[in-house]
Amino acid sequence: MYHNLKISGSCLLLICFMFSCSVETEKHEITTPVLDLKAIGPLFEGSNTATATWEFSLEDLFPKLEETIKIEKAQVKSIQIKTREGMDFPKIGKMVIEMTSKYTDMTKIGLLDDNIQPNKKYTFQVAEEQEDLQTAISDERITFIGDFDMLEDDYYEDVIFDLIVTLEIETRN
Repeated sequence: MYHNLKISGSCLLLICFMFSCSVETEKHEITTPVLDLKAIGPLFEGSNTATATWEFSLEDLFPKLEETIKIEKAQVKSIQIKTREGMDFPKIGKMVIEMTSKYTDMTKIGLLDDNIQPNKKYTFQVAEEQEDLQTAISDERITFIGDFDMLEDDYYEDVIFDLIVTLEIETRN
């Protein structure tokens, strides 16, 4: 009996300790402005790379938070690209989107497994595992990299996509 009471008391004490140490977080959905995901020509058949950089301040992203902003968790919720209207466009196959920042390695965040057609909008399959996104957000400058397969022999112009990324960011209060 005394042993059961001792175990119950220990469990209760442990539960109280866990709740007192838990941190309250708040989720925010943040969408980038329309970014120019640009590959500079000439481009050749096979793999090519387009990049876009998003610079921001945490204070601008979270204007309602008054204290020091601490990012607990971040994940990409959606990635969309749109080809520019009126642009001559080469034949392009699938595309992989990755991201990196000053203090993070490049990490894959999405895949588009379709051939890309002019004047269309595409939504990527978002990667299930996303590493170091909270660090990238804290860096306040993210570079998005689009690796795509060009299906033509060569193309001498720049290729520009409109890129929009939506993130879910958890901040600590």
